[in-house]
Amino acid sequence: MAQDTPTDAPTTEARLRETYPDYEGQVQHAATIPARPAHTVDPHEVLPPDLARRFADAVGELYTHQARALEVLADGENVCVATSTSSGKTFVYALQIARNHLEDPDSTAFLVYPTKALSRDQEGELNEFYGDLGLDISVRVYDGDTPSDRRRRIRDTADVIITNFAGVNAYLGHHSGWRRFFANCELLAVDESHTYTGVHGMHVAWTVRRLRRILDHYDSDPQVVCTSATVGNPAEHSERLVGKPFAVVDRDGSPRGTRDVAFWQPPVDEDELDDDADFEAFQSATTSPVWEGASIVAHLGLHDRQTLMFARSRKNAELGAKYARDAASKHPRHGDVDVAPYHAGLGKETRRGTEYEFKTGQLDGVTSTNALELGIDVGSMDATVLTGYPGTRQSFWQQVGRSGRGESDALSVFVARADAIDQYILDNPEYVLGDAIEDGVVGLDNNPVYAEHVRCAAHEKPLTADDRKWFDGERLDRAVEMWSDAGQLAGDLSRAVRYTGPPRPQSEVSMYGAADTQFVVRRADGDIDMEPVDRDRAYRDHHEGALFLHAGAQYLVTEFVEDAPQPYITVERVRTDEYTETSSEKTVRGLAVDERRELGDGYAIAHGTGTVEIHYTHYQRKNISTGEATTPLQPTGLPPVELRTDLLWIETPPSLRDEILSDVGGLDPELASEGEVMEVFGGGLHGAEHGMIKLTPLELRLDTGDLGGLSTPLHPETGVPTWFIHSAVEGGLGFARRIYDRAEPLARRTRERVAGCDCAGTGGCPACIMDSQCGNQNQFLHTEATVAVLDRVLGQLPAEAE
Repeated sequence: MAQDTPTDAPTTEARLRETYPDYEGQVQHAATIPARPAHTVDPHEVLPPDLARRFADAVGELYTHQARALEVLADGENVCVATSTSSGKTFVYALQIARNHLEDPDSTAFLVYPTKALSRDQEGELNEFYGDLGLDISVRVYDGDTPSDRRRRIRDTADVIITNFAGVNAYLGHHSGWRRFFANCELLAVDESHTYTGVHGMHVAWTVRRLRRILDHYDSDPQVVCTSATVGNPAEHSERLVGKPFAVVDRDGSPRGTRDVAFWQPPVDEDELDDDADFEAFQSATTSPVWEGASIVAHLGLHDRQTLMFARSRKNAELGAKYARDAASKHPRHGDVDVAPYHAGLGKETRRGTEYEFKTGQLDGVTSTNALELGIDVGSMDATVLTGYPGTRQSFWQQVGRSGRGESDALSVFVARADAIDQYILDNPEYVLGDAIEDGVVGLDNNPVYAEHVRCAAHEKPLTADDRKWFDGERLDRAVEMWSDAGQLAGDLSRAVRYTGPPRPQSEVSMYGAADTQFVVRRADGDIDMEPVDRDRAYRDHHEGALFLHAGAQYLVTEFVEDAPQPYITVERVRTDEYTETSSEKTVRGLAVDERRELGDGYAIAHGTGTVEIHYTHYQRKNISTGEATTPLQPTGLPPVELRTDLLWIETPPSLRDEILSDVGGLDPELASEGEVMEVFGGGLHGAEHGMIKLTPLELRLDTGDLGGLSTPLHPETGVPTWFIHSAVEGGLGFARRIYDRAEPLARRTRERVAGCDCAGTGGCPACIMDSQCGNQNQFLHTEATVAVLDRVLGQLPAEAE
């Protein structure tokens, strides 16, 4: 831990520029967010006199958003509180629980948090709060880590139970043991509700409906509180998630200190790049954002500024901690900093130890995945460093907001990756500094996910016709027929449909995936503390022969076994300066159109469903430092993976081929070789596909890993040049329809980014159209053709107002 506290500490963006030893003009833009005073309300205006007095004595006044939310609850409505990080949203449901308890001491409340760490943090905070109020309200965590000998006592005696949705999914199968708690449940709180999007959001939405069905069985219909970071559609998102109408409270009354936000571009060695530079060359020439961010952490730590750095992956969280220690040893101050990694792949004891050491000031810094984006109390640090855009404006401000809590001042540094979306933000910082926020998307149309939860519901309580209100009307009839044909349900909805399948169907629900295949990871030469890996990630990153980094160590996959009751991967620890890169082939077939717009002159846009086949065919080792191949391509030996999923696609007229070849490539379309056609015209379609996928998070709250794509100069089913964007999970995520609705601004932003990129040559770079996830290693990309293709499409798409 650094000991001195210099008076010239880099507490502002200007001081960071002045004191950073390797400063080479990295700050591209800086903004100062002014301080904001608190807006408060006397608690006696909204709380019963006795509770108001207790709260005033223990805490003080209410912020205006807390008071307004409590008024909404007093009127019997459900409420979504969508305000900034550390704005005291917890007090809303905590005080409603207290209000219910004073009216009925037998009342209970169910609080659901996204992580176990946050659950335990809040258990302590809430018990302390009720102790300060002098109220006999017991709060207990009940999850997979709760000792079995304590579980019954918690169910029978706790006033408030905290859990997570993986737990809720499991416990509903034994709801008779929860009779006392469920029969008295008057409040359900869904904390950090904005995190529930994509496939996990779908699982949570159906789990909530199953929960509400069982609560209804015990004559309970609790009010619901959703607490959320700011999202663009809080009412719609909450209603899709829970299945009830919501009032929204989003005018924030909490204070904040002054915050400087610096937008930082890592240096690029232009001498290493030529016009034909490939993805690896750009990676090699650009200073790693993780190294650059870690160097900032070291610099701040040596000036006694405690810093939290966010990384985009577990691997980078591990590397960030190592790099920060290395950077401190090379710093002009020649000091040491104590920096620890933090991510979900580490054991729970390790994570809890890091939380405690950071909160108590024993660590100078922590390098974390978004696991610490949420409200786990690790104290109030001085600065945050973001190594890459976290995917949404809302997550950006969640991460930025972890430093300088309350009215204290803070510094935040956004270190951009050589990636299209990060570079767009460097060029357009007003995008994150403005007020607009992405919509949260909860799709309910994924049939595999829906069917899993119908089967679980039948196990929990026989299904009848009345259950159509919980499970999407007549859709329930089709699911019952499917499971009856499979021998897992028996009966009919007019009387009762009973579960007849294997025990505990809830255990087969993967809350973070649409497929139920999970690979456990075993170490041949010791122990490894690593979460199971889903099937698609296993095929892509953990096939036999693959190298990967976990908990700061490198591992080689020596065995890949799928045809076992529990699929598994066997690994051994290695020391190497190599990594593996996997190639894939993709096809799209079986298109079914849900909606289509003819744009004129042969252009069209559509969304619907289709079958995506991905075959991870080969892999090869590459040098970490240079990106050069060190082995020839080797087969993975794996079969193709098929997904029936949702897609968006854009069709262009066949004549576009000749236009692009002639106008952009200077080629005679009739004489152009197949290679030239793919390089120029194929490169334009491929670049448009890549670019739109990379910038989709500017419009929707998602991770680009949730999407995939394909482009082709002639698709066999559309019969014309086409590019596709698809959800990357079985059954789809519902994003295709949203992209369809936002196609014009997304295409326009993509065109601006590609046209404005200063990379040399026409092959693009990671900051515009190259993509690290590209299955064909970024072959056939052409920036000029991409701009020309998008210009033609934008000429047909009606312009939308921002």
